[in-house]
Amino acid sequence: MPTIKLTGLSNGAARVIGTTDDALVDGSMTIGDADTDSIVVNAEFDSHLVPDDDNTYDLGEANKKWRKGYFDEILAKIPQAKSAKFSSTDASLRYVRWDSTGSNGTPGVNNKFIAPVNGSLLTVLVRATSAPGATAIGFHKAVNGAANLNTTATETKNVDMVNANTSYQVAFDRPAFSAGEILGISFDPTNTPNDVNITCIFLFDWAL
Repeated sequence: MPTIKLTGLSNGAARVIGTTDDALVDGSMTIGDADTDSIVVNAEFDSHLVPDDDNTYDLGEANKKWRKGYFDEILAKIPQAKSAKFSSTDASLRYVRWDSTGSNGTPGVNNKFIAPVNGSLLTVLVRATSAPGATAIGFHKAVNGAANLNTTATETKNVDMVNANTSYQVAFDRPAFSAGEILGISFDPTNTPNDVNITCIFLFDWAL
């Protein structure tokens, strides 16, 4: 085992540590006692860099960003928007079409898309040219192997769209889905909405 040289002790803390040999520090360690302290690493990492707690700590912050990252592969949850629009001249339930403008009264081939990876639904933003009033926004899915979406929504959120040409944000409780499942959104207003725009924010677990 190499010898570790400590010099410049002050209040029980070493000011200089090490020789040209390797050093092994046993037990937990705290580096610095204030955010005015800094760490300069001249060496290179030769191991994994793994946090002690899952999904707890950040790398950088809003006003202190790392400039560039060089990675061979990234496993990350990335938000992605999916938008649609349709017109409806009555107050019936509609399933949003993803392949082109429009909607359908029942689940079918045009109002579903395949989840590319695991993920969840975060938020739906919706607006209409007329005031639909109390509106139910449904998130539908079905397992891989099913022909169409389940008519019973996995999760439904209600929003009171009292004003025309006004965007409303509907937060979901992150209902999860798996890669290969089919996904869709239903829109069930109280009053005729006329032209409707919908943007859904999904959180996909990508491996990039």
